[in-house]
Amino acid sequence: MANKDRNKTILLELGKLPDNNQCADCGAPDPDWASYKLGVFVCLNCSGVHRNLSNISRVKSLQLDFWDDELVKVMKTNGNATGRAVYEKAVPAFYYRPQQEDCAVLREQWIRAKYERREFTGETKYPPLAYTTGFFEGMLWKKGKEKGQFQRRKFVLSEKEFTLAYYNKEDPSKGPKELISIKDVNVTFQPEKIGHAHGLQITYQEDHHTRSIFVYHESGEEIVNWFNAIRAARFAYLKTAYPTGSDKELKTRITRNYLKEGYMEKTGPMQKETFKKRWFILDSQDRKLLYFKSQLDAEELGVVFIGTETNGYSVSECVPKRTRGNRWRCGVTMETPDRQFVFMCEQEREQREWVEALRQVISKPMQPQDYTSKSHVTSIHTTGDSWGGWVIIMGRTEWMEWHQTHGNHVYDVFDTMPLIPLQPLP
Repeated sequence: MANKDRNKTILLELGKLPDNNQCADCGAPDPDWASYKLGVFVCLNCSGVHRNLSNISRVKSLQLDFWDDELVKVMKTNGNATGRAVYEKAVPAFYYRPQQEDCAVLREQWIRAKYERREFTGETKYPPLAYTTGFFEGMLWKKGKEKGQFQRRKFVLSEKEFTLAYYNKEDPSKGPKELISIKDVNVTFQPEKIGHAHGLQITYQEDHHTRSIFVYHESGEEIVNWFNAIRAARFAYLKTAYPTGSDKELKTRITRNYLKEGYMEKTGPMQKETFKKRWFILDSQDRKLLYFKSQLDAEELGVVFIGTETNGYSVSECVPKRTRGNRWRCGVTMETPDRQFVFMCEQEREQREWVEALRQVISKPMQPQDYTSKSHVTSIHTTGDSWGGWVIIMGRTEWMEWHQTHGNHVYDVFDTMPLIPLQPLP
């Protein structure tokens, strides 16, 4: 009979080796499970997916299960480096490799793609993998405007045209409802926000506004194929737009998860207005803090560009003196060259997380493209029949509000004069 304690010691030592001390599938540190059919070390979460692949993979706990001599020999002979050389031999540069914190469907489909469907072994696939053809079409459930219901819509992705289109009707002859340029598209999984395990948020730029589409598909494989097909089109666009950029450099700009999301209360520019609950998204790549009335809104209410400390940006915890209408007490103050923003969080933990996340963006050096992004940003807020934003008047930056009452248009400039009537802008 195998020496149980000896084999356990051997396995634990094998698990500490540089190639084995991270999960073979998601990179989680110190994996304490292993697949003895594949010879790889995996974490607890990924071991659950392997259990559902019993004809391909069998898992045991390094600590709790009995390992005989033959199985220990398998783990000695193989290991994570050997597994990657076989099952990740030909992963496309654009394909997303899930991390520990990613949602379940991404991790599951990555594992199935590697071991069950053997998509990355370098073998010729026929028919070719859907996300590698440059053209992808199918039906997705899309959130509509009416009552927030999801409706089946046809989507068509063209890498050649760098476009993503969707149709209100299945008959494409009537033309797309929306034709979206891949240039500014981002796609990220949002299962909790959307309320579906396969929920996907697609964002894009339209007239300098950020618009969002929320979709899902019943099949985990299909929605991950859509995700990677969009990434493939984005990668092709970046290769065209930045021909001298390396794959390593461009991969970081294909798509991204947002640094921080959640509700905060927000007041107006005078800090006398009533605090209102808003959903915030912090996009660290574009250096933007966007806010929405609710988390599934199609378009933002406003956006704040976040520069560096040397350019006059800072963030700190605070207790505002004037807090009319707010229910929360944990304040965050963000200083910009044009305005002081005051937000309120419900809990101190959220307050600390927002301050830390905003400081992380402020500490990043400005890139050339950030100055272009800044020039397109206006801090706009809307409330019913009014909006406001920073505008340039006589060489100075002023806060302007627009109100519509009985068909009349009035512009308020909050600076030295409380109210100036102007003609509506063309």
